Amino acid sequence: MMEFLAKSNGETLIDHTNNLLSQLKILKNTYPEILTRSDWELLQLACAYHDLGKINDKFQEKIRKNKWHIDGEIPHGLLSITLIPRKELEKNFSEEQIWVLINSVARHHKRDFEKINASDYKEEVDSLKPLEKELAKRIDKLKAPLELQDPKKVSHKYFNFKSQLLLENELKESDEDELKIRHKFDEYVKIKGLLNRLDYAASGHYKVESSPRVILSQNILQHWRKSEPQANWNEMQKWTFKHQNKSIIVIGQTGLGKTEAALRWLGNEKSFFVLPLKSAINAIYHRIKNVVFNNESYNSLGLIHSDMISEAITEFGNQNNYSDFQKYVEEEKQWSKQLSIATLDQVFSFVYHYSNYEPQMATLAYSKVVIDEIQMYSPTLLAYIIYGLKEIQRYGGKFEIMTATLAPFILDLLNIHGLKFTMPEKPFLDSKINHRHNVKTIHAQLESKDILEKAQGKKTLVVCNTVQKANKLYLELKEVGVDVHLIHSRFIRKDRSIKENEIIHAGKTTNHNFEVWIGTQVVEASLDIDFDLLLTELSELNGLFQRMGRCYRKRNYKGEDPNVYIFDGGNKATSGIKRGQHSIVDWTMFSISKNAVKNLNGVLTEQDKIDLINTNYTSEKISVVDDNFISRVENSIKYLQDIEEAELIKKDIVSRFRGINNVDVIPEQVYLDNKVEITDKLIQLDRNKQKIRVLYKNENKNSNDITKLKIENLKLKNYLNSMTVSFPVYLLDKSDLVKNGDLQEVGYIILSKAFNYNSETGLSLNKSKEEEDDNFI
Repeated sequence: MMEFLAKSNGETLIDHTNNLLSQLKILKNTYPEILTRSDWELLQLACAYHDLGKINDKFQEKIRKNKWHIDGEIPHGLLSITLIPRKELEKNFSEEQIWVLINSVARHHKRDFEKINASDYKEEVDSLKPLEKELAKRIDKLKAPLELQDPKKVSHKYFNFKSQLLLENELKESDEDELKIRHKFDEYVKIKGLLNRLDYAASGHYKVESSPRVILSQNILQHWRKSEPQANWNEMQKWTFKHQNKSIIVIGQTGLGKTEAALRWLGNEKSFFVLPLKSAINAIYHRIKNVVFNNESYNSLGLIHSDMISEAITEFGNQNNYSDFQKYVEEEKQWSKQLSIATLDQVFSFVYHYSNYEPQMATLAYSKVVIDEIQMYSPTLLAYIIYGLKEIQRYGGKFEIMTATLAPFILDLLNIHGLKFTMPEKPFLDSKINHRHNVKTIHAQLESKDILEKAQGKKTLVVCNTVQKANKLYLELKEVGVDVHLIHSRFIRKDRSIKENEIIHAGKTTNHNFEVWIGTQVVEASLDIDFDLLLTELSELNGLFQRMGRCYRKRNYKGEDPNVYIFDGGNKATSGIKRGQHSIVDWTMFSISKNAVKNLNGVLTEQDKIDLINTNYTSEKISVVDDNFISRVENSIKYLQDIEEAELIKKDIVSRFRGINNVDVIPEQVYLDNKVEITDKLIQLDRNKQKIRVLYKNENKNSNDITKLKIENLKLKNYLNSMTVSFPVYLLDKSDLVKNGDLQEVGYIILSKAFNYNSETGLSLNKSKEEEDDNFI
């Protein structure tokens, strides 16, 4: 008896379907509360029926002969639905539920249905009839009871041939009540999205959800009590635990333990922790891995950002279990970990409703999402967050916004757009550490002479708005013999990693050696450092307070002289601040902030900082300075409500979502200095690719050998990545690039010597570019 195949690796249709049903069991056992009993039954049917259309002759020929395409082939999802016994299902399910089931099965892969010829479709459906009889003989091997019918075209009541199902289409074309249609569409998103995730897991042979569920605040108290036996949860951490079942907003002082408070709120739920910077994400990831999971985090903790593969290689660097590595990466990418630490673009790209966004939305429907430092996002990204949180809440998920300061205009926007949340009556402050900063505003540009005058043997942090400004101050101080160090975003990854480790060591509270570190915004929220003195250019209030958090981080200041100096630019803006595009912060926020800090001269308590935000960042004050600022957020939200982006793919959305067109480049000097090793890596990459191609053609191939070569290639690319620096596309001309076919073939470009690079100051721009790019941070 001939077996129907589902996969090119020889996996049968029955085996693949059973794998899906096994994944369904994992999902249901791990998160039983996420669907109603009826919806669990519907999802089981979707799993059982989703691939049955693969019994057609054209698909079987394609899979057995290892072809990519066969002329006249009908998408198997469209054939699968012809086998679903609608009349039988109508005894136990509503018309709406059957519509959800049929559309979930038909559309579980992206296909262009509008190009399908009706007569070709009818011919394929008719050809299934004898094959259905053969399938019926095997159906008892399935792990779930299943009934089939003679293949029959589905009525328009349940299905139409639009290439992508959109809520907007349904609302336009149906006479049904709008709320009823929205409910039906939401059910479709959940069932179809979960079906996709189960299908991916079954095909990739990894677990759809990590299990068992873990209490995400486990081991924290034990860790604290190693150094402080009486340590216990503070009031903020008790409050978040008490409000686990609600969406919440928490304002808490820097250093008070907001991360631990968030972990208590997350409980043992499916969770996402969203932060604005990759370096901050890596730091939180390693902190949670160390404290919560005692460094054994592979099962439950994931990292999701554009460099996650590099981190995964580091995790598995000394292990030879390549199969485990592959599963680990897939589980991270497919959101299978209980807790994922991620950048905004990796979680909130669903707001565009791109093609196949449903797995994201269906997962977030039973998840908790933590947004850290919401004030650090631009007006456009703030709009994405507000719209995304509203969608998450509508589908059943919950959110926590945690921050040291929260602008009133953001609260206004959250309320205007109907988000439901609970807040404590007042911010959480540490009464024992409440006078960390003695602040003085200086109405001038920051100059190297100011650093020489103020540092006077203190461990000093200088924060500039741009690389150009930071480099200028660094070189001037170095020339007069100061022990000065530099960190910013224009170093290749290898050098930046070294500098991050150095500044973390220098910034330890126990280290009192005199040295000066000059940096940019990269130090604001990503590095756990504590300096004795801060000199900073003004950006805006939130950024200013983030920078102040790197000075006297968890200790009171008892000196009489200021330990924080703010340079507001005098009668000009500070570096990198300009009207229009490419300003490091919005001109409106800078203008308000400059006025707010102009008279600061003395102790600034934590409550004072909150009062400055509450007084100055109101909707009314912002509208007086710039009546378009709030409307930019509103217009972005309206755009998301109106778009039909179904034909876009996720990769395009993520690129658009970031709003930053940067490209990774290898400076020519770096290439020349490392030419022998880079060439060797490229030769190894090419050899491995050839070996992989040969192995794929070998019928007796060992998949472990292929995986091992792929891992080796990832490590080789990881080395090449370490030689790159991120560079703005808008500053790049074709004449700036050096041709190198071998590197271009594997996705790398060389930036010409016009942009000098050295490991001391990073990437320098030529004169014309320097003038153009005063805001490179």
